[in-house]
Amino acid sequence: MESSGENMPPPQPQAPQPAQRSALPTAGGVLLLIAGIIALINWIWVAFIAGTIGGMMTTIPGLGGFGAIMIICGVIGIIFSIIALVGGIMAIQRKMWGLALAGSILGLFTIGFVFISSILSLIALILIALSKSEFQ
Repeated sequence: MESSGENMPPPQPQAPQPAQRSALPTAGGVLLLIAGIIALINWIWVAFIAGTIGGMMTTIPGLGGFGAIMIICGVIGIIFSIIALVGGIMAIQRKMWGLALAGSILGLFTIGFVFISSILSLIALILIALSKSEFQ
């Protein structure tokens, strides 16, 4: 009497299952884009107003450099905001995890309107950090 196990074909190797894609990088990227846009508008406004007011303050002794300092702060904020925007795009595309993470970290320093962009960047930082395995 033959056993039923002798005629069975050898087990086939299983193909690895594709990684489950979650919404974490997309949500983080969208939050980072919103934070970057808010901060960019804020810092463009700061640079514009600082240039305008700074020109008027040159006549006041001791405040001549105030406008220049505010313009420099505005330019730095604009650069951080642009990096946050690029990081948000990379997070949505699930590419370049390091750039997405750097964008969310620099987004923390953008302040934005009443710290909204900093809070959104913090949430995006957490979501992007948790989803590292989903990036290419």
